[in-house]
Amino acid sequence: MVSHIINTLQENEFNFCKNWNPKVLNIDNKFLALLNRDFSDDSFINRTVFHKNQSFNLKNKKEIENIIYSMIQLSKKEKITLYLHFSSNDTILEEYLLENNFEKVDEVIGLHYPNYSHLDIQNIDSNSSIKQSNYHQSIMIVNNLEGLRKWIGVYRLSFDISKNKEELIYKILQKKLNIFYFILSKINIKDEIRGNFVGCGILFPYQNCIALYSLGTIMENRHKNIATNIIDFSLDFGRKIGNQIFGLQTLQRDNLLSFYKKKGFIPIYNNKIYKIINS
Repeated sequence: MVSHIINTLQENEFNFCKNWNPKVLNIDNKFLALLNRDFSDDSFINRTVFHKNQSFNLKNKKEIENIIYSMIQLSKKEKITLYLHFSSNDTILEEYLLENNFEKVDEVIGLHYPNYSHLDIQNIDSNSSIKQSNYHQSIMIVNNLEGLRKWIGVYRLSFDISKNKEELIYKILQKKLNIFYFILSKINIKDEIRGNFVGCGILFPYQNCIALYSLGTIMENRHKNIATNIIDFSLDFGRKIGNQIFGLQTLQRDNLLSFYKKKGFIPIYNNKIYKIINS
């Protein structure tokens, strides 16, 4: 059962990233490379992973050397850095990478919400409203291009992305309104009329699993339960549309694992990220 959940969440994660990339290369059925030059420094979206039906042995350093050489050649040909994602269980592979001075970038920690299929479904729709002591938070699913532009503005500010990337992001995501659920959070301070958009997320359903990505809050609005309320909304929404597994990912450098554990999530896999580049 646990291995099924891991495989399902990792499939969700890969296909989420695939939707951001114009170029997906299958190299000799050994590894898959997702390449997007416009976001070449994004080690989560731009990823290289081993083919799930791999025929080589990751415990054999000679075979490891050969496949890493193939990745270096691809990096040289495409003039782009590859970010290799692999299981923390592949210890001999990591030993080889460290011995040969490849740089570790980060780790992806995959989490799931236990007993999700038995979670009580709350009476929510695509909009939710939460009252706090001195402000009112509303959470909505974006379903049009005008709303998507607002979502991108919040996403960019939440993750400190350059404004000149805004149109590039829009160009990719405008085609994904029927694939992703874009979550936008707005708060109205007491007696304020217009309110401000302050938080965002993406829900991506794939098979019977839904996962939450790009969960962010604009800096000056953090520590107001914005992210917590988006998670609660997402858990309910995912169950309402019939999903049986709920997951999310966090990067080790973000130091948010304890936050997600407090929300009831359990770490279920850990993938290392190493930079593979023609140097």
